[in-house]
Amino acid sequence: MKKAQPRLPGPGVLPETIRAGRLVLCEEVARDGAQGKTLLLGPQRVDLFRRTAQVMGDHADECLVSMLGFPAIGPDEVDCVEQCLEALDVGYQQVVCRTIEQDLLQCIALMRDAHAGRVLFVVPASRVLASAMMHTTPEGALEEAVRLLRLGLEEAAGEVSIDVCLADIGRAEPEAVADAANRLTREGAEVIMLADTVGRLHPLGHRERLRRITERLEPEVCVHAHFHNDLGLALALNLQALELGHRMFGTSWLGLGERSGLGNTEELLGVLATATDGQLEDLGVDRDRLGISGWRPERIVETARAASAALDMPRRVTDPFVGTGVNSISTGTPFVAPGAFQPYDAEGLLGVSRTVELTHLASTRVVEEVARARGIALDREAAMALRDRIKVAAYSSGSARVDMDEVMARAASEAQPAWDPHGGRRSQHPDPIQASRPIKSVGGVRQGRQAPPGERAGAAWSRQESA
Repeated sequence: MKKAQPRLPGPGVLPETIRAGRLVLCEEVARDGAQGKTLLLGPQRVDLFRRTAQVMGDHADECLVSMLGFPAIGPDEVDCVEQCLEALDVGYQQVVCRTIEQDLLQCIALMRDAHAGRVLFVVPASRVLASAMMHTTPEGALEEAVRLLRLGLEEAAGEVSIDVCLADIGRAEPEAVADAANRLTREGAEVIMLADTVGRLHPLGHRERLRRITERLEPEVCVHAHFHNDLGLALALNLQALELGHRMFGTSWLGLGERSGLGNTEELLGVLATATDGQLEDLGVDRDRLGISGWRPERIVETARAASAALDMPRRVTDPFVGTGVNSISTGTPFVAPGAFQPYDAEGLLGVSRTVELTHLASTRVVEEVARARGIALDREAAMALRDRIKVAAYSSGSARVDMDEVMARAASEAQPAWDPHGGRRSQHPDPIQASRPIKSVGGVRQGRQAPPGERAGAAWSRQESA
């Protein structure tokens, strides 16, 4: 592999960034996300990490850690990691390994060519996980971690940073967790990940647990918070950790990860990007110092779309910030005061334009708005008739969304004259929607014929098209 250019930032820089109060994002869609039964190949990982760097904007090089993968999986995983190392030249790149000497040495050798390489190895902090993972006690696991850390630092020779994850802090004694973090930091670990691992923490109890850990930490300790979403509480836990002074967070695009996943990258970034100064003040943080002012939140949605496409995981209507329902209206009341029904300026902050969709909830005002977007001017009678047809179409099909063009085409079909069995033709169906259907174009403006006298009153509409 071709040797990378001199690393900037390099070992020792990330702790300075954290202590300065910058928010550091560790993006884990390629690593923990794989435990959600997904697989990103090398080019896909590169694309998503580059996009994430664009979201982080001015602070990407100092505040983004890209979790590239888990090399111990096998040669193909190593190939994917190497492809990332060849292509990525912004922020930090990290790989993960077990508390096994062979794994650690493999990762250190691999990361020498990184733009700013980091290795994280995982140590069980609770008694149940220490027994399951290493067949020992938490005390025994810590001693082995210290031995491996010393070995790793000697092997890395200042070229690769070593971090340590204390797993399952939710079932470990808080004081023991803090003491382990202190010792590992004194031994040379740059960042200590505090992972709940099994996603069982609840904000009510977690705050006290994390407070006890935090107050016991020595000033040099830098913490990386990593919370799973099994109870749907990962975002709340991350915000609690932020309030208590922690500045590095492990999240994943679309919330992918083991079992129910991690906290969503798009939700953590979105909540902070859309927060008011007062809300940030309540969390004890400052916009500029945290680095939010350097972000590009309009890139959040397109990055989530890219992740969705790469992983074949459709975004839901109700997904916060990146779902298809963001800045979407389908009922009539929001038209009275659109801003009153939005928690933030989705178009101004995220670049998501307002859309109006036809469903069985459509009001006359919704129908008029959708028609106007198509260059169609409806009078009130025609809009009401179309509204009624839309509701019938929705309930007939069992699908909420209705296509206006299909409804109008059906109306046109029903309005055509038919042969009378006794001779002659039946009269045109008196449908106000179709009575003035445009039939020709003159000078770039489609013209509609006038309705026959008595058939309808004032239901003419016209379609405007560019010449």
